[in-house]
Amino acid sequence: MAEQEIAKHTKNVVRLFDKSEHGWRHKLGEMALEIFTIVFAVSLSIWLHSLSENRHEQQQVRTFLLGLRHDIANDISATAQLSTAYHSFDANFDYLSKLDPRSAPEPEKFEASYRLADNNIYFNPVVSRYQGFKSAGKLTHIENEVLLEKILGLYESATVGIKSSERGWANNQDKFRAYMENDMVGDDTLAERYRLVVAPKGKRLLRHQIAFPQLYERYGEYAALGAEIIKEIEREYPEASQEKK
Repeated sequence: MAEQEIAKHTKNVVRLFDKSEHGWRHKLGEMALEIFTIVFAVSLSIWLHSLSENRHEQQQVRTFLLGLRHDIANDISATAQLSTAYHSFDANFDYLSKLDPRSAPEPEKFEASYRLADNNIYFNPVVSRYQGFKSAGKLTHIENEVLLEKILGLYESATVGIKSSERGWANNQDKFRAYMENDMVGDDTLAERYRLVVAPKGKRLLRHQIAFPQLYERYGEYAALGAEIIKEIEREYPEASQEKK
């Protein structure tokens, strides 16, 4: 519609050049009016287009953030499960590291603990939605700067911190595995595994596998920041918060 108005008034300006029945002052006034109308129509067209674009962008942001709320809620649940699992690992490493080399092992209990010592579990956050929005260059469409800063902190900092702590733990597990493989003499029997576990080096490596407090702190920090983000999203879209309930 705006384009049609611009075209109409542009033609009017052209026609004014051909008019001979009016003086130049009259023509100048009419031309000024037509040019003003053209400028107004162009500005209006640009504004309407920008408004339409912004509405479309904010609808995409809404869809993204409400989906992100679900992703983060799942990740918070995962960090709680991970903390529980690592506390279980810690108790097991503590048990194995305190076994008495002068005593005989309880076969079933020792075997179960030894197998558990070889287990691991890592944080795998749901990042596909975030990475897709980021790759498309749409994160800047989030107008709530406080919320955007928290989202960036969660995915670009908190997640990296957890991965770093988990790598440290995994490196210690790899050292224990290498020790058990390289220092074993003869067949992989219960007696040989017990000998290696209760040896000074085995005990030291097992104690090193007990998770540092930093790992638990980082799980907690991720969960706390994630909870803040969810609350912020629900403040942005209270109607969606009610639908969830």
